Amino acid sequence: MSSEGGPIKRLGVVENVAYDGSILVRSQFPPSLGARVVDKRHRPLGKVVKVFGPVKEPFATIRPEVKVTLALLSSDVYVGEENDARKEGRRSRRSD
Repeated sequence: MSSEGGPIKRLGVVENVAYDGSILVRSQFPPSLGARVVDKRHRPLGKVVKVFGPVKEPFATIRPEVKVTLALLSSDVYVGEENDARKEGRRSRRSD
């Protein structure tokens, strides 16, 4: 049940689960939008849809792909390290 089985990097800790099911994570770094988020057992949780807050410890909103329970609160979540490669594509957006 791994998500691609690749290396994962700790994103942060689940701070809250919203009424609509979205997950709020206090992250250690700003993840790229669309990055796949998994739990410690590599089970998929969802994708990053929003990053906001202070640069040093931003918040990330995760849109879940599975039913989320409150048991997820205070647990660690992870992103695949291959997701960081997507940031390189952002730099080429401004082409005049």
